[in-house]
Amino acid sequence: MEIRKFNKKDAEKVSQLIKECFLKLNIGGHTKKGIELQIESNSPENLEKRSEDIKYYVVLDNNKIIGICGYDDNKVHTLFVDLNYQNKGIGRHLLNKILNEAKNEGIKSIKTWSTIYAEQFYNSFGFNKIKEIELPEGKKDIVLIEMIKYFK
Repeated sequence: MEIRKFNKKDAEKVSQLIKECFLKLNIGGHTKKGIELQIESNSPENLEKRSEDIKYYVVLDNNKIIGICGYDDNKVHTLFVDLNYQNKGIGRHLLNKILNEAKNEGIKSIKTWSTIYAEQFYNSFGFNKIKEIELPEGKKDIVLIEMIKYFK
């Protein structure tokens, strides 16, 4: 298993990985339309554009992308692990990498928007719930939990 920086040629495979997660996991709080909006938001084109501002990393197993996560000065973004590799510590390994990078850059605190499915996972890293977020505003197609972690 290897972690490396995302590059734009990864976008198609990463987008497909994210789509499969949204379609096959019971992430909680999203309507069918909300899931469609999330898949669209994580299209290859949108991932490429966001990668200009977000430091994404991918996890590879035998050159196959099996996970992604990124961060900027304020937030952890887009943590997904291939369905066939879940519950094997890959998400933990990837999030540890992201948090260490952010801390080493001098970031004092970092937020994330978690699905209901991942809330306990983020809690285990010291993230605490701030509030629930409904997207689009007030429509409840997408329900996320805004969380924050303070670095010591």
